[in-house]
Amino acid sequence: MKKQDVNLQKLNIFSDLSDEEIDDFKKELNILKYKKNAFLFKPEDKAETMYIIASGKIKVFTISNSGIEQMLYIYQKDDFIGGLNLLKRTAYIYYGQAIEDTLVISLSRECFDKIISKYPKVTIKFLEESFLRIRHAEDLVTRLIENRAELKVASLLLSLARNFGVKKIDGILLELNISRENMGSFAGLTRETVTRKLAELNANGVIELIETKKILIKDVDYLKNILER
Repeated sequence: MKKQDVNLQKLNIFSDLSDEEIDDFKKELNILKYKKNAFLFKPEDKAETMYIIASGKIKVFTISNSGIEQMLYIYQKDDFIGGLNLLKRTAYIYYGQAIEDTLVISLSRECFDKIISKYPKVTIKFLEESFLRIRHAEDLVTRLIENRAELKVASLLLSLARNFGVKKIDGILLELNISRENMGSFAGLTRETVTRKLAELNANGVIELIETKKILIKDVDYLKNILER
């Protein structure tokens, strides 16, 4: 696949750069296509590449000693993976897997170092996104240590709405293409519990379950109030 198949300037991390600046490193990038369920990396793989998602979605997760999957992040277009590993020269400790057919742009360590040292605008966006990752991690820890399933599901829905929601006239639409099992992994709950709590919210008119993997959040304030109880 040719590099011109992806307009780099439409990716958030490069959007402030001119065509001339992008041409400076464009030839050093590679475009890779991962089919659904393919792994980008696994624990102990050397972090020699930064990935920028051009389309599709990637989940990052770990597996406990008892074999339970705990999802940590879902990344979509404009998100990057591996940049912090390159800065620290560390190996991966998590799994990165495509949850749908995904197109990524890969940067070698040398290219990454060149870009962040030469283009401060890219470095600032990199740091801003890293800060958001910290906030996300804090939300995840809070969600996992909470015992109430109702609160966990409300927190999860609000987090997904912030990161993936599309505003509609009648609410916020989540179109994630992830299973209830993956949602449970994200919330620290079983698939059955997530399904039951979503059904309760649907019956109360707080959300609307559309097809199998779409959720319309109709009452955000209701979910926020759950967190404050």
